[in-house]
Amino acid sequence: MSKITRFSNILLGLGTLFISLCLLAVPKNGIEVVMFILSLAFTAFGIRTLVLYFTMAKHMVGGKSILYLGLIILDFGLISASMLTQSKLYIVIYLIAMHAFYGVVSLLRAKEERTYGVTSKKKLLNGLINIAVAISCLFFMGNMDMLIRIYAVGLIFAAAARIYSGLRKEDIVYVQ
Repeated sequence: MSKITRFSNILLGLGTLFISLCLLAVPKNGIEVVMFILSLAFTAFGIRTLVLYFTMAKHMVGGKSILYLGLIILDFGLISASMLTQSKLYIVIYLIAMHAFYGVVSLLRAKEERTYGVTSKKKLLNGLINIAVAISCLFFMGNMDMLIRIYAVGLIFAAAARIYSGLRKEDIVYVQ
């Protein structure tokens, strides 16, 4: 991981930690702010990926997958932006579904790495905690304040994991 990637991971982790602490402090309007930031991030990443495709990746092997990824992420950004006018319950359900999806993907990545002989406890733990946050949110569906607090705790864990990955030393593997 390059120094710029490490720095950006730490910076994103600190930003997520700040947002989650603000969400714990003021749960009333915080969920709309989280959704707004999420929609901006998805839209910016989607546009950046599409610009990458049209400037360089269309001539690369696997360039079509970059195009599809950009389109899907841009769609998620636009859907997230359109949900800002919806009820808080729908926004929280959308965010819980994203936690569950991320947890399942982390578990599948950990399983895939296990088949190659590499144990990834971080990915396994990350997936289990994200799924646990999603399931615990489903149990407290009637209490909006509790839902927001559980989601904020999940965000605190995600921020801590991102900061940890930015600070962690990585092994360099040389292929002969």
